[in-house]
Amino acid sequence: MNFCAIDFGHTNYKIAIIQNNSIVSVQKNSYEDISELHHLSAVVQKSSCEKIVCCNVLKENDLQIIMNEMPNEINGMLKFLKPEDCSKYISLAYKNNLNNLGMDRALNLVGASVKTKKDVIVIDAGTATTIDYLDSNKKHLGGIILPSKNLIDSIFLEMLDFDFTNEELTNGVLSSNTRSCIENGSTISAYNVINNILDKMINDNSLSPEIYVTGGNSQDVLDNCNYPIIHVESLLFEGILVFEA
Repeated sequence: MNFCAIDFGHTNYKIAIIQNNSIVSVQKNSYEDISELHHLSAVVQKSSCEKIVCCNVLKENDLQIIMNEMPNEINGMLKFLKPEDCSKYISLAYKNNLNNLGMDRALNLVGASVKTKKDVIVIDAGTATTIDYLDSNKKHLGGIILPSKNLIDSIFLEMLDFDFTNEELTNGVLSSNTRSCIENGSTISAYNVINNILDKMINDNSLSPEIYVTGGNSQDVLDNCNYPIIHVESLLFEGILVFEA
C-alpha cells in the first residue's frame, strides 16, 4: 500500500511518502510556508497514495488553522493517530491520562519496539528533548521532558533587552560576552543532563539497553553522549509504518 504521512510538530511539519512499506522521501517544512499543503493533492496523486496518516502535537485551534489550508479533496483521506492506538503494540505508562502523552513520543516507541528484543531508550531531540524507556516486554516505564538548547537560548533572547546574537561565540565556561555565556551554558544544560539521565535509567534497570536518537538536533546529542547511540532519521514515520504494515 502506498500512503502519505504527516508529522505536525511544534516547530515544523514533515511530509513522508511511503511506498511498498518503505519511506521513500521526507520533506520538512516551516509553518511560515504552508505551500506544500496546497500542493498535497498533486503529491498524493503522483505517488498513488490511498490515505494520509497524521501525527499531531499542536493545539486544536492551531491545527484547525492549518487544516483550513488543506485542499478539500484531501480532508477525507486524513487519519489522525492517537496514543491509545499504540496500545496494540506497546503498553504505555500514562495510564490515567493517556491522551496527554505526546503522539510523537508514542510513535517513536512503537518504531523502536520492532528494532530490537532488548530494552530501548528513545531520545527525541526536537523543540524539546524527550527521553523514554521501553523494556524488552514492550512496557513503557515512563520518561522525561527537557528543554532543548534552542529553547533555552530563545528564553534568554526574550528576557534581555538587547540582541546578543551578533557577538562572537567562544567556547569555555569562562566567557567574556553574553552570547558565549548563554550558549555555552545552554549547551551544558541541554546535553550534559542527558548523560546524567541515561546514567540513572540504565543503573536503575541494571541492563544495557539500545539507545536511539531521532529529531532535528540528533547530531548534537550524538556529539555529546557518553553512551553508544544509534541515529534513526525518521523513527516517528517508522512507527507509523508498524501501524500500516
